[in-house]
Amino acid sequence: MKQIKKSQNIDWIIIIIALALIIFGNIAIYSASVHTFGAKESVSNYYIKQMIWIAISALIFLTILYLPDIFIEIIAFPGYLISIFLLLLVLFLPSPDGVHRWIRLGGINFQPSELAKIFVILFSAKILAKEKLSDLTKIIISFIIVLIPSLLVLREPDLGGSLIFLVIYLPMLYLANISLFTIFLLVSPLISLVVGFFPVIWIIFDIVLIVILIIKNIDILRAGVVVGINAFVSFVAPYFWNSLRAYQQERILTFLNPAKDMLGSGYQIIQAKIAVGSGGIFGKGFLEGTQKNLEFLPAQHTDFIFSVIGEELGFVGCSILIILFILLFYRIIKILKKTRVISNKVIIVGILTYLVFQVFVNIGMNIGIIPVVGIPLPFISYGGSNLIVNTAALALIVKFEKERSFIYS
Repeated sequence: MKQIKKSQNIDWIIIIIALALIIFGNIAIYSASVHTFGAKESVSNYYIKQMIWIAISALIFLTILYLPDIFIEIIAFPGYLISIFLLLLVLFLPSPDGVHRWIRLGGINFQPSELAKIFVILFSAKILAKEKLSDLTKIIISFIIVLIPSLLVLREPDLGGSLIFLVIYLPMLYLANISLFTIFLLVSPLISLVVGFFPVIWIIFDIVLIVILIIKNIDILRAGVVVGINAFVSFVAPYFWNSLRAYQQERILTFLNPAKDMLGSGYQIIQAKIAVGSGGIFGKGFLEGTQKNLEFLPAQHTDFIFSVIGEELGFVGCSILIILFILLFYRIIKILKKTRVISNKVIIVGILTYLVFQVFVNIGMNIGIIPVVGIPLPFISYGGSNLIVNTAALALIVKFEKERSFIYS
């Protein structure tokens, strides 16, 4: 017979894995900060700044861990409003390169889109967990909550950051007991947007969609609305392409054919692939990366830090890093399965989704299987905003595990 007992244990395993990733990351940042050419050596202070952010993140982790549960619930809505205000504010601040992503305070750069991730998850989960609301009401309200920051981030412009909000939304719906068929209908316009560039695939998808609607016995009026929306989205797909910034179009075209502009938009992908590929099994050695030292590798302490790791530590170093991420995700999934409170489950799956998405996209663009979208590698890339938000997210998961009312043993 199963016994019920209180759970007040801190999950040290997830903390140890996170610490290992953070230490691994700062070592990689140090390497990316050192450039050696013959007898000359230059050292940037990125790794020192990152150590400061690590200390701040640790304090935030401990603070969240011991905050009353009611405070987390209360802060969801005002935190979301503050995030939206900051996302609006950043659009009106001057930017020398026309990219409005950071609020600069003295020597500190703060990225509002990072803060928005956590509060979108908290506020959406609060709505999705309300039992008194119908499924349709939950979907409409939560979709608006997600859509607003997604559009604002897209306006910065930051296509990769904008997609994160939409990606985390779908698993959250599923954990909130929204049917897979409903989720499919929500995703179908996005699929139509992609297939709209290929007429034959577009027609096939529309036929499949109609067949699914017939099988589900959807009435003619609602089925017509669904098909009409998808047809419209497919029709305007070329206009969506034209609405993208020139550099965003170039990144996608370059991803499809990096050799198209080897010294321009294709340069990042080519150099990253050269760095990772040249590392071999064991790498060239710590601080010995030639692509890094000669500064052929762009954004090597942020978006392309995985390439530094691949060049200097090789397949073995990359494998260790990926294993650490897999262990972290596995641990989060275990906590997710044991969690009973719906709102907490929805929050955990939202956090897990955006972490997995960022790891997959960042590593993918470093090895050339995904277009360059400027998404950092969690706990590894340099940056205070990303590290603080990721650490705060893990603190919430550890807190939920620590304060579960009852567990079965």
